[in-house]
Amino acid sequence: MVTLIGKGVVRGRGCGPALVTQMPINFAAAFAGITSIIPGKRAVMQDRHHEFFKKNLRDTVLVFPTCTGSTFSGMVLMQVMYDHEAPAAIIVQDADSLLISGVILADVWFNSGIPVVEYNLADLFDKIHTGNRVEVCGDTGEITIYSTADSGAH
Repeated sequence: MVTLIGKGVVRGRGCGPALVTQMPINFAAAFAGITSIIPGKRAVMQDRHHEFFKKNLRDTVLVFPTCTGSTFSGMVLMQVMYDHEAPAAIIVQDADSLLISGVILADVWFNSGIPVVEYNLADLFDKIHTGNRVEVCGDTGEITIYSTADSGAH
């Protein structure tokens, strides 16, 4: 078990298997497509240029460097959260306004927010790997990482 301390950006707690990428995510492109209107498929990545193409992001702890794309990205993420199809938590190196706006609005308007922690140190991608069980606390910025072997025990 490893614990990191980042900066809590959006309150709450979430846990799940990590889904890690070093590619920025464009949420507008990620959830644009006909598949995004099908219940149960709304959280499936539709961006053909991303390594997560066709992966379901629901209930994962999404770990990535930054958000990219249009100012509409936050609203797209808010809709995914409203539909209860969102990741369990987000860990990001640069928590910019494109990303955070939708998460905060979903929390305030629909009580369906998810925790966001900004961890901007270079060792993020050395510490967390896809498949690790990760617990995130947006209130304190605490990130707890369990090895894949420990995942079933927690």
